[in-house]
Amino acid sequence: MKLTIKRIEFLRMLTYAAQAIPSRNAENQFLNYLIDVNEDSVSIIASNGDISTKVTQNLKDEKDNTIIFNAEPGMIQTQAKLFLDCISKMGGEIITLNMVDSNLLNLSDETTQFNLVTRAGEEYPDVDLNVPEEAKGFKVSLSDLKKLFDTTSYAVATKGPKELYYGINIRAEGGKLTFLTTDSYRMASLSIPEADQDTSFVFTCPVKALDMVTRIDEAGEVTIYFDEQRALFVAGRITLSSRLLRGDFPSIERLIPPSFPFTVTMETSEFLSAADRVKIISSVEDRNSQVRLTLSKDTGVTLSARSTNFGNSNEVLRKAVISLPEEVNIFEIGFNIDFAVDAVKALKSEKVTFVFASPTRMFMARNEDPENIQIITPIRMSSY
Repeated sequence: MKLTIKRIEFLRMLTYAAQAIPSRNAENQFLNYLIDVNEDSVSIIASNGDISTKVTQNLKDEKDNTIIFNAEPGMIQTQAKLFLDCISKMGGEIITLNMVDSNLLNLSDETTQFNLVTRAGEEYPDVDLNVPEEAKGFKVSLSDLKKLFDTTSYAVATKGPKELYYGINIRAEGGKLTFLTTDSYRMASLSIPEADQDTSFVFTCPVKALDMVTRIDEAGEVTIYFDEQRALFVAGRITLSSRLLRGDFPSIERLIPPSFPFTVTMETSEFLSAADRVKIISSVEDRNSQVRLTLSKDTGVTLSARSTNFGNSNEVLRKAVISLPEEVNIFEIGFNIDFAVDAVKALKSEKVTFVFASPTRMFMARNEDPENIQIITPIRMSSY
């Protein structure tokens, strides 16, 4: 095997693939890259057993610039972290990989040489990165996929016993792609229509796999395939396969109350500024950052927090507009202010509306997009 290639382009391939390399694993092969050189391309494969990715580079790029100057077929494994460190620290614009022995790889540029011990490529674990036969994928722009991810990924669980909540539930139906997440305390959902798509599926994918897909160039598109065992994402030179998380995701429709008699509309900037100040007190001794929101026909809208040991804080949202039933003069609810801030930021709008059914039921943060759904669980608070 021999490969002469532009170092920067090769480094980009390795850096992207490195995201799938585990920090440690029982199978040492997963700590390696699989480098596969063909006469007209080179591919890097990396995997942690759950997520696998393949990055391919042809002889020339999309602008007809030569990237690979020499390619003699062969396939090897090399320790990923060591190999990436060597390539990143070499100074030449062009580097050459050359097998000088059955298990010794020489890396060189104009001034530097490394000789690295390798393993046979045929010994690499079997990872399936092939598109299922006769499968019909769902195409979505990478910019839309990133929007779906950014709007919902904050609500993915980071702890707890339910592995299912460590992923993003993805649904394709009726030409619409939906991402849904929850950590059981909050829920986020966004749907985006994609023209001329009639493929249907539903699965839950680990958040890390989706994060890797969003790091692909936003200018292109990705095709999503699903075959009951895995999800496959194909975007230009990059293919990514992920195992699925099993179980039935909660139905968002069942969580939304039929009506919301209590509402408040605020400027996003005013709410975020007020929240940042109020939580100074609430977060001192309470990791849940509990605050109280009060809607009053007499005094308007206030955010407040109280600590027995450290004092209290109070913010009046002067530009907020409330709507209460005729017979109600005041409405109060407690919640985790960090959860509310995350939901408001996910809406990405100048104004936000909180809608409430009662002080004890889940409430929603809304903007003008009915497909952007942000749900938060309230916290029962003691009287001040």
